[in-house]
Amino acid sequence: MFLMYSLSFQKVDEANERVGAKALNLIKMKRKNLPIPDGFVIQTEALKRYIEWNGINRQTDNIHERIFHGEIPMEIERDLIEAFQTLKSSYTSVAVRSSSGAEDLEGASFAGQYETYLNVKSIEGFLSKVKACWASFFTERVEQYTQNMYADFDEISMAVVVQGLIQSEVSGVIFSQNPVTHNTKEVMINASYGLGEAIVSGLVTPDVYLVNKQTFKIEKEIGLKEVKIIPLAEGVEEIETTEDEQQRFCLTDEKIIELAEITKEVEALYQHPVDIEFGIQDNQVYLLQARAITTLTETKELTSFQKDISLSFENMEEFWILNDTSFSHAVSPLYASFIIPAFSEGTAASFKKLKFMFNRLHLKLYKGHIYTKTEHFKGDSNKRFQANKELMESIYPILTKRMNQMIMEQFLPYYNKLDSFTGENLNLQRGKEILQSLTDFYKTAYDLHFDIVMPQMSLNTKVEECCKNLTNKKSGHDVYELLTGKMNKSLETDQQLSRLALTVKDDAELTKIFEEECTETLLKKLEENKAAKSFMAEVDTFLKQYGYRNVVSHDFVGETWLENPLHPLSIIQGYVNDGYNFDENFQQTVKKREQNYNEFLEQIADSEHKEEFKKYYQWALDASVIRDDHHFYIDAMLDAKARLFLLKLGDLLVHHHVFLVKEDIFFLYLDELESLLENPADMTKLIEKRKKEHAEHEQTSNLPRYFGVPEPAQLKEAEKYMGAIEEDDANSEHSIKGLASSSGTYTGKVKVISNTKEFSKLEKGDVLVCKTTTPLWTTLFQTAGAVITDAGGILSHSAIIAREYEIPAVVGTKISTDKLKDGDMVMVDGTNGIVTLLNE
Repeated sequence: MFLMYSLSFQKVDEANERVGAKALNLIKMKRKNLPIPDGFVIQTEALKRYIEWNGINRQTDNIHERIFHGEIPMEIERDLIEAFQTLKSSYTSVAVRSSSGAEDLEGASFAGQYETYLNVKSIEGFLSKVKACWASFFTERVEQYTQNMYADFDEISMAVVVQGLIQSEVSGVIFSQNPVTHNTKEVMINASYGLGEAIVSGLVTPDVYLVNKQTFKIEKEIGLKEVKIIPLAEGVEEIETTEDEQQRFCLTDEKIIELAEITKEVEALYQHPVDIEFGIQDNQVYLLQARAITTLTETKELTSFQKDISLSFENMEEFWILNDTSFSHAVSPLYASFIIPAFSEGTAASFKKLKFMFNRLHLKLYKGHIYTKTEHFKGDSNKRFQANKELMESIYPILTKRMNQMIMEQFLPYYNKLDSFTGENLNLQRGKEILQSLTDFYKTAYDLHFDIVMPQMSLNTKVEECCKNLTNKKSGHDVYELLTGKMNKSLETDQQLSRLALTVKDDAELTKIFEEECTETLLKKLEENKAAKSFMAEVDTFLKQYGYRNVVSHDFVGETWLENPLHPLSIIQGYVNDGYNFDENFQQTVKKREQNYNEFLEQIADSEHKEEFKKYYQWALDASVIRDDHHFYIDAMLDAKARLFLLKLGDLLVHHHVFLVKEDIFFLYLDELESLLENPADMTKLIEKRKKEHAEHEQTSNLPRYFGVPEPAQLKEAEKYMGAIEEDDANSEHSIKGLASSSGTYTGKVKVISNTKEFSKLEKGDVLVCKTTTPLWTTLFQTAGAVITDAGGILSHSAIIAREYEIPAVVGTKISTDKLKDGDMVMVDGTNGIVTLLNE
């Protein structure tokens, strides 16, 4: 049978593995009528026949030279010349490029590993360049690269793409997602004059254009565009650009938007991020090649469960918002496996019972971070709204009682069971049974969680509206200043720590230890000291009640206080040194709240609205404990108890040689863990890879604030709980705008705190700057003079606790941890939501 060594783009089957990845990419785009220059492919069989014809041993030392100077068999030469001449009838010259079986595949870009030849016009030159492409496959750098990619060198073969050359006046490379910041909402275009090799080979500093995929807003950065490559009678020449060319942008706004629109088409075709080479001739755009952005593509190794909890490329068309208020850090794979299904199923159950205007909250994982999407109710909204209103009115007066009943009847009994499970001598089968029980309880827990917190949020909105109507102000946020001074579990924890500090102050020997020892040696010194025995017994009693909290909130990876008492002891040490007395401060807060409330009422004339406000206010004050109490008993305690059981399971798997240390269990996904409890296998290499990825995710900055195109109403609703979605346009070099969340002004030095290990950095009167806070951070508020956060809204933990401690707070700035550094002098205006930098 006669074998065709060359095939025109139109005749190539998309399943043809003999044409290489580059050719298949071009053909895929051409079939969708994207602007691809015509061409043909020299199939991989041609190289194999060429090697055989010339009797070349693949182990020969000079294989590169032998291939370059070999003789092309007559049947191949005739075929290639005919294809070349047919293409030349439409183009003045051609480009000759490699198209390996591995090149341009996801995970193996082979970028810059093979040769490209431009402006080839003669038959002799064409055949010479084909041989040069074949020879490039056997250069030392390519052989080493293929081996590094774990490719079987003997199996990889080389096809060649021959394409009509576009005489580009301007050319460049487009990334469908910003490769620097990993922002999926931005297209990045690098462009310069002449043929594209100048950019691809790094000869020039191109113009850079960032284009928002939804709004097509353009940001520009001019490049030097030092040289350009132009075609000659044969071959190409590198010449300097003119001063005029260097000083102006090489693309118009219209052409930038056209390129961005084409890029979106290509990205939609491939269903993953791509980079594209383009050229522009006579104002017509041509796409010269496309390939996966290997650093951004979703791995194909994910199981169906892992794909289900991860944010896919298709998801990114919808409105997903970064949930950095609840999940301020990258979460571990195992925690994501628990929390994502629990949120979805839990909210679906509770929202249905509560008759809320949305069906559920979805969570998904992207680069280790949690994104949230709201699924709205689609039925009769008026009927649903009325049913919800009636239900809320009936339960507003009993919200705290209702929560406590759920905790007593549902949570505490399960925690007792989980403690007994943790104490068992586990085998693999029993471990799997308890694991299933735990995953099921997480779904129950988050049904109850939202059954508790959503009505309180509804009540807060109601009392805020009442306040706004009474005062005729644009906002009713002032009412939150009147909801302070109510004891909750976070404040109670702080109170107990303060009382332990007073116990220390009453004993000279203990005081000396706490004042003189560094934090790291404190626990050891106390355990060695006989006089500290009684005190340590008190600490132990404290931990049995308040020790179920992880130092990393909303995850399994951080130690609990129970595991390491040094965490609460370091807080006590700070209180000893500061002379802090919680009870005195709290009494003042209660007194001030009562005084402010009475003054507020005196300013308002008696009316039906005033009485209505008083009713809702008393309910809201009673329910104000819910935010921190539910966190104590549900969010924190469930994760802590689960961690302790999972560590026991980790010990079991260490015994079965699955990994090296029990904490490694947190870097498995749930489906993997279930499988390993049936058939233990060595996962040490995968665990190391996951740990490295997790560390990289922890360091990831400039994550997209959201995906998709949100409606204004969606942004407004999200802002109430999460703060502004985007950085405020009013920001300047010397000021940062956020949400006013605790009134007053304060001037002091910044301390940026990233995690619990850095708590000791904060000194009395410092301005606490952080991404967000959780109840674990409450103890810092008595030390700080003011608080600034990246995330959070008026109802965030940071805002609520700042009001409790009567310190100014500006939350939801988005940029404070990036813009501010330790030692900066700032003025925090918590009344107007402005942070002013005072550095000279």
